[in-house]
Amino acid sequence: MRRLLLVNALIFAVLAAAAALAYYGYTATSEQTSRDRELALMLDLAEEKVLNIESLIDDADKKLMRGIGLDEMSKTPLQKKVEQSGAAVRSVFVLDADLNLVPDGVVSSRSVAFRDWFLANVLPQLPLTRQPVDTRGHLYLNLDQPYLFSFMRRVSQGRTFYVVIEDDLFHLVGHLFPQFFIFSDSSKRLYQVIDDRGEVRYGAPFGEISDGLVVERRFTETWDGFVLRVAQKDVGDPDAQQRKRLIDAIVIGSAVLVILAGLLALGFAIRRERRLNELKSEFISNVSHELKTPLSIISMFGEMLAEGRTKSPEQAHEYAEIIWRESVRLGRLIDNVLDFAKIERGMGVYEFADDMDLGEVVDRALELSGRRVQAAEMTLEVDVESELPLLRLDANAYTLAVLNLIDNAIKYAPEGKKIALSLKKQGDRIVLAVRDWGPGIDPEEHERIFERFYRARAIRLKPIRGSGIGLALVQHIARAHGGDVEVASSTGHGSTFSIWLPIDGK
Repeated sequence: MRRLLLVNALIFAVLAAAAALAYYGYTATSEQTSRDRELALMLDLAEEKVLNIESLIDDADKKLMRGIGLDEMSKTPLQKKVEQSGAAVRSVFVLDADLNLVPDGVVSSRSVAFRDWFLANVLPQLPLTRQPVDTRGHLYLNLDQPYLFSFMRRVSQGRTFYVVIEDDLFHLVGHLFPQFFIFSDSSKRLYQVIDDRGEVRYGAPFGEISDGLVVERRFTETWDGFVLRVAQKDVGDPDAQQRKRLIDAIVIGSAVLVILAGLLALGFAIRRERRLNELKSEFISNVSHELKTPLSIISMFGEMLAEGRTKSPEQAHEYAEIIWRESVRLGRLIDNVLDFAKIERGMGVYEFADDMDLGEVVDRALELSGRRVQAAEMTLEVDVESELPLLRLDANAYTLAVLNLIDNAIKYAPEGKKIALSLKKQGDRIVLAVRDWGPGIDPEEHERIFERFYRARAIRLKPIRGSGIGLALVQHIARAHGGDVEVASSTGHGSTFSIWLPIDGK
């Protein structure tokens, strides 16, 4: 009887220890997952705020600089151009092809001594002659005070000239930062902007009010060296947390003494669960960011239209066009995710039709992507062979595949400024090729880039988000049609993605 009681007690102790380990293991995993998710959300938030701030400054500067012309200066004074633009600037300098100030080519709230200082010390540092036409460049200097200069090379009626802007940093910091970084007792997050010398330019020291969750995002198009830091506010009771950690240590230590083997097995299970949660968190983070960006743009410009914050009907039309473009982008992303989810569940997603003209399908894809190519300031060269054989295919799925390849070229190779698309018959195949002049892909990654959720190493190092399912979806569509997708690329020499389909449909 005593032995039976002892066995029962031992079984009860083992079950209690296993239950305790499972409970605390699950709690630790959930807390870590929540922490990872919160970090991912904070990273997205920091990136969104920096991109939005820099986009506003970049758009205002480019609008002003592109609105200045040599021939118009005699008709409309430069001062009036600056006032009409609404850009936050302290000085504007217009220089001729020899980098000499043009007549009436200076507007500044500063003294004449500053103009001389600019010409002697700042102008030699600006790469004006190497700057692409109508493209904004910038130079940040932190001397006796911080300076931000934006510049652009312009060509008008065969005459080259340069426009240099000194942005009003104090105005931007005093007006833009309060709009994007809200401080209140109910706020869950704290914001802080650190300059290139490590000094706090905006916000307050985090001190003990942060629970250790801090992320950083650098400014790259304006204040070089400035960093936005976002921290999670600590709202818990330190004494209660310490007591909880002590109790957890006692219970877990006791459970380890009772059932070490169960702890090892549970440890392996926790590691596996944590890895799965991290992959899920990464995918959710990427997709949520892809969804959040067009939604925030649509919300911002929709609010401006709703409140009537437009200066002209042309500007209202521009805002409406941006909303339309971002809604199309959002729709494509949702289509990608939904189609991929159907494929993952093994559901049939293709509706094949006979005697389809592949050239017409490609023309439809080009029409749908035209506005985005134009908005990215890129050119799309098209070479479609005439009188191609008719095929059996799903037109909508093939259109989605072409759109994904064009969108990838726009997103990951904007510096090339050009995309080339060709559709030709090659033997018993019809091959569609999309080429870009971007950074290229390491040959070691050619196979992996078609895996779901995988993103190339060079892309992960850049502030470019994506869902990681676009190329996997393209490959699935190509193989469902009896063909495949291939990539030809090397680092620094661009990439060419080719979808080939068999002519006989086999």
